[in-house]
Amino acid sequence: VGRSFIDFVHPRDRNTFASQITKVLAIPKGVSLTEENDQTIENQGSTMVCRIRRYRGLSCGFGVKNTTTAYLPFLLKFRFKNINDDKGTVIYLVIQAVPLFSPFKTSNEILAKTVSFVMRHGADGNLEYIDAESVPYLGYLPQDITNRDALLLYHPGDLGYLQQVYESLVKEGNVNRSKTYRMMTQNGHYIKVETEWSAFINPWSKKLEFVTGKHYIIEGPANPDVFQNPENVLKLTAEQNNQAKTYRDGIIRIMKEVLTKPAEIAKQQMSKRCQDLALFMEILMEEQPKAIDELRLEIQDTDHSYYERDSVILGG
Repeated sequence: VGRSFIDFVHPRDRNTFASQITKVLAIPKGVSLTEENDQTIENQGSTMVCRIRRYRGLSCGFGVKNTTTAYLPFLLKFRFKNINDDKGTVIYLVIQAVPLFSPFKTSNEILAKTVSFVMRHGADGNLEYIDAESVPYLGYLPQDITNRDALLLYHPGDLGYLQQVYESLVKEGNVNRSKTYRMMTQNGHYIKVETEWSAFINPWSKKLEFVTGKHYIIEGPANPDVFQNPENVLKLTAEQNNQAKTYRDGIIRIMKEVLTKPAEIAKQQMSKRCQDLALFMEILMEEQPKAIDELRLEIQDTDHSYYERDSVILGG
């Protein structure tokens, strides 16, 4: 009691923590601070996932500084509350923190209840958004994994199949449900998922902007504690690493270069227009040109100065 709460938040999560509070407190421009607005602030809320430091006590020795700092993941729910005291009305931040644990109890566990989470990445593979619901199942915090290469989460052995999935996704705009493939968790092991894919195509450029995947978890990882420190499970040879990189580069190239369905339609329409124009030009060329005498105009006005002046104006 009396300590600043942010001191207990993991250093990597402090910026996210502060920005969440600012986002909730941000008041739209032109709105006056009335009682009604105070009520709005009080009712507003926000959620985020962050790591909170565990208590370091002296029960195991005398050197607190020598003990390793341990953090646990929590889901935080923010709420602002107006408290009336001697100083007047003061806004307090109320935080409800719920600890997050891995739902997997055994190795390669098959879940009785279907669980899904949503992930979105750009055409360059950059991860733009991931559900907070994914945290207990993957072990990654959204702020740790956002702006990283989403394709690195896929098992190298499944990249060949996923390349085909992305190709049909770009051409068709969506894929109903993929086959089962593997996705890496924070501890370095893999869960098995099936995915419904959709692609957003920019209506102006006709190019793919981002890919959204709704991932259904089929089977848990070999190590059920997804929050444990990562371990190198895959021992890949240099050749296998190169093969995986080739597949990933291929997927990026597909997203950036393969013609999307709207682009294909536009290309066909343009091709038809070109054919129509070519046909029209052929017909024009085939028609006999009129005699030059027929095209010549008779000038009634004998005063050529007016004619020249009018021609200049007309030309201008």
